[in-house]
Amino acid sequence: MKKNLYALFAAGSGYRHKAGIATLSFLLLFSSCYSGYQVVSMEGQYIPVTETSRPDREVIEFINVYKTQMDQEMNQIVGHAAVDMYAAKPESSLTNLTSDVMMTLDTQYTGGDPIDFTLMNVHGHRSPIFKGEIKLGDLYNTYPFENELIVLRLKGEYVKELFDAYARMGGAGISSTVRLKIKNKEIVEALINGDPVQDDRIYTIVTLDYLAEGNNGMQALTKAVSADVPGITLRDHMIDYVSRMHAAGKPIESFTDQRIVIIE
Repeated sequence: MKKNLYALFAAGSGYRHKAGIATLSFLLLFSSCYSGYQVVSMEGQYIPVTETSRPDREVIEFINVYKTQMDQEMNQIVGHAAVDMYAAKPESSLTNLTSDVMMTLDTQYTGGDPIDFTLMNVHGHRSPIFKGEIKLGDLYNTYPFENELIVLRLKGEYVKELFDAYARMGGAGISSTVRLKIKNKEIVEALINGDPVQDDRIYTIVTLDYLAEGNNGMQALTKAVSADVPGITLRDHMIDYVSRMHAAGKPIESFTDQRIVIIE
């Protein structure tokens, strides 16, 4: 519950933004109901809500108890980053990190089958991971969504469709087991574990439930022959990995490695 509250508080500015839009929409709708009135000008400014004119002491005390506990939990150091990591296309250090960590999902969730590759959308990352200490709250900032990991089995002919979508969008997160070469938004080479994609082969893929639904141009994933949901969120999987590396005295680092190449 506390973790979900933290994710909500972290997105606070977004809620204020939406509230502003809703208010503006209401005013425009209200004015349109009266033919004698017209909007002649419009202006706006950002007004941060920092205090109320009549704060409720009991409510403040109630919130502060949980805020103190939450701050203590979120300030825990769970890892150490050796480099700054950002999310971008066609590939990036952060999308590569996330995709490769997804490859470490235990094969108990795949029926013992090895994972062929993983997929992750770029905008599933909401902040970079900076060099230095990694706090629990940092990982909540980077992975604020409740997206769950999902194991899909997809026929090769549809894997090709998937890679075609990657070519059109200019890349996204994908594991190091894949090598894509793209020219003029078309695939000129696609390899999985060093081999060309075979139309009739069934590939085991780990991705997010959001993408498995066909979002972000991933309609090919909806053609999977099976889908298994381990019940693990991406964020929890990343926290577990970073924490285990920290316990082993190993820093977190990731680099680009030409897994997606755009040929000019």
